[in-house]
Amino acid sequence: MAHDMGKIIKQRRELLGLTQEDLAKRLGYKGKSSINKIELGIADIPRAKLPAFASALGLTPQELTGWTDEHAQASFSYCLEQQMRVLGYELIYDEDGNVILIGPEGEKQITAKAVKELETRMALFLKVALAELGGQS
Repeated sequence: MAHDMGKIIKQRRELLGLTQEDLAKRLGYKGKSSINKIELGIADIPRAKLPAFASALGLTPQELTGWTDEHAQASFSYCLEQQMRVLGYELIYDEDGNVILIGPEGEKQITAKAVKELETRMALFLKVALAELGGQS
């Protein structure tokens, strides 16, 4: 991932006509060596500097990292399926596009819409639970 982000940084920097030294100055680095290492994938961007890097390159943090809504949805779906496995359930997608729920009660065909509803409910539950945790002192 660091290497991919390094490529994005280099391409964008060159597109903007900036040298590594220019970008380093914009970001408060003393010299270009840190930028060079990041572009080569040798070093990672410190998390705290990610918004500054994105801003200096005229990008959003999501564009800089390559993290799209599609990636987020796929990641959330994967987490949902892993949690279901912990609870003894599994979703199987067959070659015809059918979704089969396998659990302690046996197998049951469900709709893709039902899976989306489950994802929505889980996301809502997590939001509420995290908000409650954030409110505790």
